Amino acid sequence: MLDRPIINNLGSPSAKFCFYLPTPPVMPQNWHHNHLGAVAQLIELNGNHWRKILTIMAKITAPDDNWKHYRDTQLLKQDEQILVGASHLSSLVEWHFIVGGVSQKLLESETREKLFIPLDSEEKLHFDGERILKVPYLDYRQYPNRLIEVTREQIKRRR
Repeated sequence: MLDRPIINNLGSPSAKFCFYLPTPPVMPQNWHHNHLGAVAQLIELNGNHWRKILTIMAKITAPDDNWKHYRDTQLLKQDEQILVGASHLSSLVEWHFIVGGVSQKLLESETREKLFIPLDSEEKLHFDGERILKVPYLDYRQYPNRLIEVTREQIKRRR
């Protein structure tokens, strides 16, 4: 197996949206978020699991309904960032998506004092009333399109 660097910060350093995830993808050699086909490289090397993660990110952050084109050409280049295993929220982003139970536990000291309200009847999405969302893992079974739409609506309300 090739030695590949472990990267805990993927995407734009000046992002608007930060997704906090528990584990990183396997990284292609010499990968950079601004390279043409950067997302396609991640998907090719990491398979369906990371395709789902990146697709759900695109569905949440795309400026319109053309999320597939956005994922393939713009995702991670300007408005999105992934922080892996973070124990502190980034002070540079507008929106925080704390993804899944592992990330929520890692960031507990950052969110303990905040009051989160559920945004859906199943209580899978929780919002602090400002710019932090606790969300399910980025998988279609846990984060279906109807929850993605609730998330998008919340972002639109706060813009």
